[in-house]
Formats: sequence, structure tokens, C-alpha cells
Amino acid sequence: MHQSDDVKIRMPPEMKRRLKKIAADNGRSMNAEIMARIEQSFELAGGDRAKAVALVAELKTILEKGSG
Repeated sequence: MHQSDDVKIRMPPEMKRRLKKIAADNGRSMNAEIMARIEQSFELAGGDRAKAVALVAELKTILEKGSG
């Protein structure tokens, strides 16, 4: 059986609202959305800084659209 540790994070209410909407749009729970995005960041940690910067810019755009 796979065991997971609980991790608590603090985020502004607006960010939580955006994340919840994006997760729903992607058919994921908020936890699954956060896990997928963290996993993507690990994949990019291998040295491709340009891809990481592009991913952050994309995430920022998505979050900004979600606030409208």
C-alpha cells in the first residue's frame, strides 16, 4: 500500500479559488492538480531552465484568467 504524508501549505484565498477552478477544469482534485504541477517542476529540474520559465509563465496566465 502506498503511504502519503500530509503536508499543509498556506496560500491566499484568491489563489486557492483559482487552483480549485483550474483543477475542476482539468478534471482533477485540488490535491491531484498540485501534485501534477509539482511533478512537472521535478521533470524540468534536470536543467532545462527555459522550459521551467515557460511553465511558470503559463501557470501565471492560467491563474490570471481564472481570476476574471
